[in-house]
Amino acid sequence: MDLTPKSPIDTDTLFGNPEALRLHQLRLLEWMVSAGRKPLMHDGEPLLSPQTGIIPDVWKLTKGIEPLAWQQQCIANWRKKKGRGTVKVVTGAGKTLLALFIAELLQNTEDRELHVAIIVPTIVLMHQWYDEIIQHGNVPAQAIGRLGGGHDESFAGGKRILITVLASASERLPRLVRDERVEEHLFLIADECHHAGASEMSKALKAKSRWSLGLSATPEREDDSDAGYDESVLGKRLGPIIYEFNLSDALREGLVPKFTINHYGLSMTADERQRYGSLSRSITDAMSQLKAQRDSRSDGDFFSWARGVASRNQGEIGATALRFISDVSKRRELLNHLHARRNAVTQLIDREFSINPQARVILFHESIADVMELFVLLYQQGLEVVAEHSELPASYRETGLDQFRKGIARIIVSARSLIEGFNVPAVDVGIIVASSGSVRQRIQSLGRMLRRHRGPNGEEKTSCIHVLYAADSVEENIYTKLDWYEATGLDSNKFYLWNPETDPEFQQGPPRTPLPTDEQVAADSLEPGGRYPGQYEGAELTCDSQRNITNVHGQYAVDTAELAEAILKIKNSGGKFRVTPKQQFVLVRVPFEEEWETLYVTRLVKPLRFDVPARQAGASEEAAQWALNAQTGDPYPFIGIPLADDGLRFKQKSGGVISKKIRGGEVFARSRDKAEEPGKGAEAERLVTALRELQRAGRKVNRIEINEANHVLYREAGRLFFVCALQLDLEFPQGPQELEH
Repeated sequence: MDLTPKSPIDTDTLFGNPEALRLHQLRLLEWMVSAGRKPLMHDGEPLLSPQTGIIPDVWKLTKGIEPLAWQQQCIANWRKKKGRGTVKVVTGAGKTLLALFIAELLQNTEDRELHVAIIVPTIVLMHQWYDEIIQHGNVPAQAIGRLGGGHDESFAGGKRILITVLASASERLPRLVRDERVEEHLFLIADECHHAGASEMSKALKAKSRWSLGLSATPEREDDSDAGYDESVLGKRLGPIIYEFNLSDALREGLVPKFTINHYGLSMTADERQRYGSLSRSITDAMSQLKAQRDSRSDGDFFSWARGVASRNQGEIGATALRFISDVSKRRELLNHLHARRNAVTQLIDREFSINPQARVILFHESIADVMELFVLLYQQGLEVVAEHSELPASYRETGLDQFRKGIARIIVSARSLIEGFNVPAVDVGIIVASSGSVRQRIQSLGRMLRRHRGPNGEEKTSCIHVLYAADSVEENIYTKLDWYEATGLDSNKFYLWNPETDPEFQQGPPRTPLPTDEQVAADSLEPGGRYPGQYEGAELTCDSQRNITNVHGQYAVDTAELAEAILKIKNSGGKFRVTPKQQFVLVRVPFEEEWETLYVTRLVKPLRFDVPARQAGASEEAAQWALNAQTGDPYPFIGIPLADDGLRFKQKSGGVISKKIRGGEVFARSRDKAEEPGKGAEAERLVTALRELQRAGRKVNRIEINEANHVLYREAGRLFFVCALQLDLEFPQGPQELEH
């Protein structure tokens, strides 16, 4: 079956008047059928309870279902942690039921006034939780609220369970919980909780609750490690990881069928290999030039900095950054559209349908454009295929998924939206046509597919997953991030090299293997600035150009001058670094050739100390007296005075300005001739003068803080220093503006 189009696809001819008429006719027929449809039934009973809204004294949320052994152990662990914790369990093993078991237990034994808030990342998941509770429970629909996706409900009016989409929860849930006074009765559940780790979304987790539970196959954020999760925003607010249950565990317990994962390293054509090599050399060259020109005072990761330089497109460095960003994108596009990918997909589908004409197949691609292109090719071959992605109207998505569930469509082509959040039926074949290097996405993809199911004759069916990657390319790095044998079962993985013009060639193992952990690295083999041979793991910290070190909570480490100097010297900039969990190795990542290289900095003699100063009574008055004789640059001895504003920066353009970030941009403190209150403008000018004095003295100050005593301070190497005392507040505009001076 050759899916290669004979000529370029003319999208204008795909859907004309005849197709539009036929579609409308089919929708009219669908309406006629649905108008006479009887209520949905479950076990012979109406799915929606005819109750009048009376909430039962004892909840039954899992009628007819007994907890599995892993769920029982997980519940025990959760209770030992006093009702807090995160569960790291593969998709499909029963995370939703686990949460319902716990909620039922709490309501039955601890709190008859229990309220439950369930945070989910998508509208589809919100509806799935709602259906699950209705189907398995005795809580009436009138007591279950939804927030988001067109629903605007809360705990008011007798609602006891509230299912809310994360975006809506981040804006409203903490206030709803507080205003409706349910904190002491609240059980907070965060499904696919890794989404709530982003700074804006994590606001949802500020809702006060008596109990909490996080659910995810991979709760760690992409820039976290297992060692760092418990100290992350999610770990602090939901609780530490209390249970892990991976694909190997699910296979051993019989929760998923036996499965096979075939990994195919696809060859490039001579032209593709030439283009790949050319782009990679250009990327390496541009990265080297940018790294050499990057100011050591620049904070943040290299790629974010490069994107910022490219967006300004000023001078030679701007042109180099623009070329770098463009070439990285072009190389990604080249790899996504290898000729071998299309041929491999064609052959795999052809092979599977020749074995089982009734097979159900899910294809994952990286972008929506790729999904639709693949959908059209399969459609033109007359295959029973639908497409699924986030830009489709909700009705189209629901219809397509429903047709796939019922077997009307045999193939579904998806971008990332099916990775999590959809109740996809058991499938026979999954093909990961292309995906990013995210281990999370790969694991979630596999979890979606591997479901226990049986064929028409009662035989147990086995799922098969095909993973396609470009051989001898940066895509092989996925195998350095995960031990696939350990995560999925030793006998489940098979590796091949494949030129689709010939048969796949079996390989003894993956193209690359995971790097050793810090426990496996010999400390005496490491040299400062040298390549680190192990994994880039451990608690993530940040070093800025003023030699301050902070953790994920924004707390400052004490006495960091020596360590910060070593990091800045080797990394040539501020930014993120890690300290390994066991041997306390300090590691940084720097751009190197086509990817990143991990360098060793030093080894901590003892863990970093993060002091969280307690508020000191009378400190502001004492500090006010001290400031009368203080000089700019003096060490500031008062650490117990809370900050009033720590989001200010000193920028030297236009003679010096004080900048403050706001939503949509930044604003600048008004000077004397611009301020509505000239006194405040004078204060801004006096502050700029003091900061310029520090600059002339060699103190590279760019970030400043103002505490409640109205003292302007800066931090260096974890210590506070005095700039000046303000008599009046600074005056800032209410919105983004042009530079004022």
